[in-house]
Amino acid sequence: MTAPAPERAAPPVPGRPYRASPSTLLACVGLVLSTVAGGVVVSASYGSAVTLLAVLAACSVVSVVVALLLRSRHSALRTILTGVPLPLASVVAAAVWVPGEGDSVLRGAGEALLHSGARILTSTAPTPLTVDTLALPLLATWLTGTATALAWRAERRALALFPGLALLVGAVVLNGPVAPPGFTAIGLLGVAAVLIMSARPAPRTHSGVGSPSLGIQVDQRPAGPSPVRDAVITGLICVLTATMAVLGGPALLAGWSAEPGDPRAVLTPPMDPQQALNPLSYLPGWAAEPDEHLLTVESDQPVELRWVALSDFTGTTWLPESGYRSADQVLPAPVPPPPGADSDVTARISVGEDLPGSWAPVVGAPRRVGLDSLGYDALTGTVVTRDGTVTGRDYEVVGTVADWSGVDLSRSSPPVGDVYELYRELPPGAPPILDEVVSAIAAEGDYHHRARGIAEYLRDSHTFDPETPGGHGYAHIDALLAAPGGQGGSGTSEQFASAFALLTRAAGLPSRVAVGFAPGTERDEGEYEVRTGDAHAWGEVYFDGLGWVPYNVTPGGRDEGGADETPESAQAPDEPEAGELDSGSETENDGQADPDRQDTTEGLWVVAASGGALTLVLLIPVLRLARRARRLSAGTPTDRVLGAWRELREALRMGAADLDSGATVTETVVVARSLVPDTAPSSGLDHLARAVNSTGFGGGVGVDAPVAEEAARAVRDHQRGLRRARPRFRRLIWWFDPRPLFWRDGPSRRRRGRR
Repeated sequence: MTAPAPERAAPPVPGRPYRASPSTLLACVGLVLSTVAGGVVVSASYGSAVTLLAVLAACSVVSVVVALLLRSRHSALRTILTGVPLPLASVVAAAVWVPGEGDSVLRGAGEALLHSGARILTSTAPTPLTVDTLALPLLATWLTGTATALAWRAERRALALFPGLALLVGAVVLNGPVAPPGFTAIGLLGVAAVLIMSARPAPRTHSGVGSPSLGIQVDQRPAGPSPVRDAVITGLICVLTATMAVLGGPALLAGWSAEPGDPRAVLTPPMDPQQALNPLSYLPGWAAEPDEHLLTVESDQPVELRWVALSDFTGTTWLPESGYRSADQVLPAPVPPPPGADSDVTARISVGEDLPGSWAPVVGAPRRVGLDSLGYDALTGTVVTRDGTVTGRDYEVVGTVADWSGVDLSRSSPPVGDVYELYRELPPGAPPILDEVVSAIAAEGDYHHRARGIAEYLRDSHTFDPETPGGHGYAHIDALLAAPGGQGGSGTSEQFASAFALLTRAAGLPSRVAVGFAPGTERDEGEYEVRTGDAHAWGEVYFDGLGWVPYNVTPGGRDEGGADETPESAQAPDEPEAGELDSGSETENDGQADPDRQDTTEGLWVVAASGGALTLVLLIPVLRLARRARRLSAGTPTDRVLGAWRELREALRMGAADLDSGATVTETVVVARSLVPDTAPSSGLDHLARAVNSTGFGGGVGVDAPVAEEAARAVRDHQRGLRRARPRFRRLIWWFDPRPLFWRDGPSRRRRGRR
């Protein structure tokens, strides 16, 4: 009936890989999915999202496979160190494929390794794909795949999920609000967890302690679960997990309006010295010689072009407010969207030899600019070339153009927030004429009427003179302006745009100066020539919900530029006045709550309830593992032996053991061995039994720290064996079962009527 058990195989040594069973391959797929989940999230914020995802997916596969192969021959540390040259070589290859700011391949790779994180945070989303922005996600993916594979080879399957989870969280934080929610990546991570936790790894054997004659060998090995049934159950759980994450997640969080923080706001890109030049200084010379060729525009309709927006006033000149972030050819959508923009406008621009600087003329709010190595400032909508001047370039630009014809600005309100205080600031030394004009024409009235009054004052009380010398600082504006009711001086759009921005800031309105070009003169059908006389400047005021609203304030002259479409006089007919609208809104809202606020509140309650339930579920394995660690590691050796015995009895109870409440130590060990396949380690149970009997009946003689450690090891191995012997679903929920937390340290579930 029984015979001495054969000696167990020696523990695996380097050079002897695990058996490549179907279950092992299934776990490897889970390791790759866990690693690539973070890549799915981070690639969504890149302009070349598909390309980056393919690179990170290949990196995930290679890192997992290489780590598993190396670990079969080397230690964990040597595995990590031996695999490092591969991702480093990949960074060098990327420096050849998509070069960054370095002037050579090796220097570019070195710059990418040192500054990849900063380059990502100083770029605008969608992030351009260069070696500078590729190095960080590539190395992070490689290290994640290696750590995941090493944890799995150490049979720490729960721990194998943490590197992928950490990478996913890091990718979400790095993206901030610029990428869509990562429900697909969460689904991949959930499927990976199912595959890793349900796969049956190759049996782990070790020499054990004690005589082989104490083993038990049965005549016939019990039949295991059906592989087909296991595969079907695993597949169904994977599908259910992915469906809940990808489809249930958006439905669950539909009412949640919270927006993540943007890590890009932490770093400000360095200022390019060339961009510190002031484009306003070119306008006086161009106004004096208005017929010089600047550029050619091909478009189905006449289009206004934006060139530069300037927000920082020093008292003598206007400058760009910040540096420009590296950008892909596809640019982010403007926030808020321009009003009345039904479709984007496309134009092809050929720049002549006389357009200075590296600023690229664009159409409206640019969405796509066909130039390489772009810089972009989302606050001003300004596009620059980072590899030289724009002279001689030929490119296509797609932009969103606002239609102000149906917008009633009297209903708009000023923006609220510290970010807009920059656009209200005036440096010391402002001339008294600013306050005098504002007190007379813009001290009262709503937000729009103050800006409109200042624009009308400039147009009605001053004259345009293309021969006026350049200059737009405090001294020039003081000489230009006149007291309300008097006749002011003359100037070009340079002076009037600057005067408008300074007066509106003195009136408390956030404003700035913009420079651009009128549509130009049509030479052939769909082809327009833009000359120096078409360049002009205007002022812009920020309105909440509308964005930057342009005001063309130059009196007369060809550089007034589309005054018929300026919004200050645009109010659609038959619309109610602002007072009527406000009154009706207050009356209507007196007796009912805001529906949006109700939806948001309900959504927050749903999220809070779901988060609480998820926290409770995840807390169960944490509590159980913490209790096991306390039982097996804390206290005296005898306490640890008794803790190991309690852990064994709980594991037997979870394994549906037919154990009587009065079973002796020897009977309990026999039952424990009968529930574990003959390939599982169990020789340490003999030492555990002797230690328990010595603790209970012999005063703990011979029970020291090594004995307690051996007891703890035996219990851990036997728990692992009991879990593997359970059906697949039971294995998945083993650590999520809350019942052991409420069991007493005594009899099992079958009491047979005894107390």
